[in-house]
Order: sequence, then C-alpha cells, then structure tokens
Amino acid sequence: MDEPLVVKSEISIEAPIAKVWEVLVAPKYIKQWDDLPSDFEDYYLELGRSIEWTGTSKVVVTVCEPNEILKMSLYVSKWEQPSTAYDIAYIYRLANDGTATKLTLEIGDFSVLPDGEDYYTASVEFAGAALEKIKSLSENRV
Repeated sequence: MDEPLVVKSEISIEAPIAKVWEVLVAPKYIKQWDDLPSDFEDYYLELGRSIEWTGTSKVVVTVCEPNEILKMSLYVSKWEQPSTAYDIAYIYRLANDGTATKLTLEIGDFSVLPDGEDYYTASVEFAGAALEKIKSLSENRV
C-alpha cells in the first residue's frame, strides 16, 4: 500500500464559529476563497448539494453538520474509475479554541491515483491560500 497522500492544515481564527461557517457555505464568500463554476447559483452548501465544472470535475456535499463539519467528495472526470471507487474529499472541521475558532482542513487521500503526488502538491498550495482567505473573511466580516 502506498503512503497516504493527505493534506492536513489548520488555522486559528479570531471569530465565532457561526461566522466561519457562513464563510464556508455561502457562495458570496466561497467565490472569494475558492473557484465556483460561472453557472453556480446562489445556493448555500448543504447535504447533497453538488458543484460541477462541466466535463472536468465535481464535488458533492456528503456531510454537513452546521458549525462542526463540512465534507465534500471530489471526483475528476479523467480519473480511471467511477466516482464510487474513490474516497477523496475536502473536510473542513470547526472547533471552539477558547476565544478563537480552530478550522482544520483535510484533503485527500490522493495515493489511489497514478498522479496523486501532483494533486497532493496542488492541494497543499490550495489549503494554505484558502485557510488564510477564510480567516481574513471571517475576521473582517460585518
């Protein structure tokens, strides 16, 4: 078995959990820290909601416990197996950390893919940039 290729990153945010959650699930904020398809309507992320980039990739919200956890399963159309063969996801976890909110992001496991290291490397970059932007949006939101 290959070594797991899972990105794990966390950040402390000086804002209430509810504000951070809003930044994670509201399209007007998501557009500022991640890419959304141009035809994505203004729907909050909720269990079962999917975001599809036609012909390339798709994420589906598979776990959504407000103010606690958001899991979005990822599938890229060029992957060899059907989507059910993979368990690759973005998992956002929120926790009260005293006066702050701890946001943990886990992405992967890409080890099941032939080019998994490329996805892992790109996800390391994404995690760092996204967490910083989520922090900024959460702390400066009015």
